[in-house]
Amino acid sequence: MLEKLLAGYSPQEGRYDELLDEHGKPRQQWETFIGSLLGREGAEVGETLSLMEREIHASGITYNVYADPKGSDRPWEVDPLPLLLSEAEWQQIEEGIAQRAELLNLVLADIYGPQKLLSDGQIPPPVVFGHSGFLHQAQHARPPGGIHLFHYAADLARSPDGKWWVVGDRTQAPSGAGYALENRLIVSRVFPQMFHDLHVQHLASFFDAWRESLLRWAPKGDGSPLVVVLTPGPYNETYFEHALLARYLGFPLVEGGDLTVRDGRVWMKTVEGLKRVHAMLRRQDDNFCDPLELRSDSALGVPGLTECARRGSVLICNALGAGVIESSALLAYLPALSRTLLDEPLKLPSVATWWLGEEAALAEAWDRLDRLIIKPLDRALPEPALFGADLDAAARKALWARIKRRPSRYVAQEWVRVSQAPVLERDHGDRGELVSARTVGLRVFAVATPDGYRVMPGGLARVAGDGDSRVIAMQRGGRSKDTWVLSETPVNASFSLLTTTVKPDDLISPTANLPSRGAENLYWYGRYGERCDATARLLRVNIAGVLDEQAEQAIEATPAALLADRFGLIDCDDEQIGLQLLRAATHPQEGLSMQLSQLLRCAFNLRDRMSADNWRSLNQLVDDPIFTRGLNSPLGLPLAMVWLDKAVTSMMTLSGFALDGMTRGLGWRFLSIGRRVERLSTLCAVLQVAINEGRTQRLDWLLALNDSTVTYRSRYLVAPEWLPVLDLLLRDAANPRSIGFQLKGLHEYVLKLESRHGPFAGVELTAAVEALRGFDVRDLDPESEALANLLGQLQRCARAVSDELSLKFFSHASSRSMLSLAA
Repeated sequence: MLEKLLAGYSPQEGRYDELLDEHGKPRQQWETFIGSLLGREGAEVGETLSLMEREIHASGITYNVYADPKGSDRPWEVDPLPLLLSEAEWQQIEEGIAQRAELLNLVLADIYGPQKLLSDGQIPPPVVFGHSGFLHQAQHARPPGGIHLFHYAADLARSPDGKWWVVGDRTQAPSGAGYALENRLIVSRVFPQMFHDLHVQHLASFFDAWRESLLRWAPKGDGSPLVVVLTPGPYNETYFEHALLARYLGFPLVEGGDLTVRDGRVWMKTVEGLKRVHAMLRRQDDNFCDPLELRSDSALGVPGLTECARRGSVLICNALGAGVIESSALLAYLPALSRTLLDEPLKLPSVATWWLGEEAALAEAWDRLDRLIIKPLDRALPEPALFGADLDAAARKALWARIKRRPSRYVAQEWVRVSQAPVLERDHGDRGELVSARTVGLRVFAVATPDGYRVMPGGLARVAGDGDSRVIAMQRGGRSKDTWVLSETPVNASFSLLTTTVKPDDLISPTANLPSRGAENLYWYGRYGERCDATARLLRVNIAGVLDEQAEQAIEATPAALLADRFGLIDCDDEQIGLQLLRAATHPQEGLSMQLSQLLRCAFNLRDRMSADNWRSLNQLVDDPIFTRGLNSPLGLPLAMVWLDKAVTSMMTLSGFALDGMTRGLGWRFLSIGRRVERLSTLCAVLQVAINEGRTQRLDWLLALNDSTVTYRSRYLVAPEWLPVLDLLLRDAANPRSIGFQLKGLHEYVLKLESRHGPFAGVELTAAVEALRGFDVRDLDPESEALANLLGQLQRCARAVSDELSLKFFSHASSRSMLSLAA
């Protein structure tokens, strides 16, 4: 069995193997795991892969790869086999990372303080000032607690002798901790018994320390500390991680536009007014953080944030300018700096590095070029790393010319044949699942605490995309792994971020900390949801009519078709209405698909507020086999009807989440207002087309479109007639598909908001409610001018509510008035 499982696994000479020892036997920490894996049937191993893929896709775990043919929101790739590390081995890594974080924090404090290390020559000035991460605007900044480097990550690789080396430091806005957490949640579910039996150390205590440290060092004043997660937005490659961290740590997820600076402090724009931000977990690069002092063309930052950093009025994790110590050249000077600043040797060595700005280092590096990698000092520079062994004579000459022009911008690093680890993958032949070998690296994380730096017991293991790759990068198709740090004794499995004691003063109102952008996204999520539902129902009614006529190529322009024309789904001047309807139902860039993409985009902006079940329902909808088949090959109308039936059912499920799964707070109210506004506007348009274009037509389509056929038949034993149909769809406040029902609910929601935030749209709504209430039943006639006027008034009312809501809660034209509210 072992031979079959490892048939595709081949240890390489001169490279450390994480799985097998020098005798080809599983290493001690792997024996139990491999034994358990062998105990699974072949089909069960395949099901393990399928289970993980379904879980990742259903949960919407993504990593945005720019210009990827698979799409920007590429599913996160996780290998089910974890990287196993013994307790003794991890202790050495842990001590080395904690020491290194402390050292780098002291270096940062000197760079942005007295600069003694620079003046003494212990760090060559070009190593700092020649790096884009150095911000002179951050000079003499006063980070709360003196912590410049709050969150630190290091990229490690294991050399052939089994020792771990640091190959890079990540200090600006280190990513990966959230993905490491998600990997743990997925893999521990796949191997729950092994996870327990191997005494794997848990991650929750690390994130608890992170959260508590942010709250502890946040500046005091203006109420309880408010911590936010600052993201560049949903188009960032790691946006999923930003939303995950915000949800897991319990902090609001905000973009630059959600924040403003007033009186030297940072405030969050909420629907309740401006609220002081005491600390922020920054997930965007330095230069984009402040268009006033840093990158002026940035639309992602907060004007004035740099001044707040200098004053120390907000804790920024990490401090602005922390990216300067990502300078690759700094690795060459850390051993000496450790002895100077810590009076102890560096516990975890860096890969051998030469800064080519020194003539002696350049000469030495060029003599051993075949064993080195040449790369720019600054990762921001658009130059690839070059392997010296790959360069022919002409390439070497060109490289030498570039280096000689500006030697201070280049470094040379030893090329180490790093270790390989097992991955589980499907064999495209008939051998089922096989274990293969891939180059592996490990990113580990540390966070500052009052007791020193705390290191996550594990990390984000990354493997190359193929067996021949020498570069590990998620942007180049790499995969990730969970990292299991094994303990010799059972671990405390009861610890959770949810075990803290909540005091009466800590109770949080359901109206607290809802950013204006979040409220706006909830509002439009409600509107787009209703728009998708209406589009699917309208297409279904039209296609049913086509099928009844037994003609897919042409059909008379019915009222339902004219309504589809009004909504931009088809063109009734084109005789091939049936084909147009099919296109509107299944084309990836038109009709229903376009509406769904808008709904998904809005939902993605709400990742930190959306339940897992809600997100799974959305993904199941757009991944329906019939729909995805239709995107690649034309469907017939009958299959399109099946897809539309599923779409309508899914939209009702999503509505159910809002009705039954959300607390009745401000977020729910904005979402509900969005739904009511959209449905009210749509119903008015539907009735307008019906009475203008379909006075002589049967009304079955109108009842079917508004999901009121059963209600009508339960009340009337006659075929649909205008008087009862209009009464049901216009005046009946008990029918969820009526205008009266939408208007009543919308009026109640708006009055609730106005009672707390002041008037903004109640006058128009009250007038509309009174107009409907006083409407004479004798005017329920398609030829009635009073009916046409009423529908026009109601439609204008819906638009007015939407406009006034946006001005009041989303645009914040009067920030000073909001500041007075906050005070």
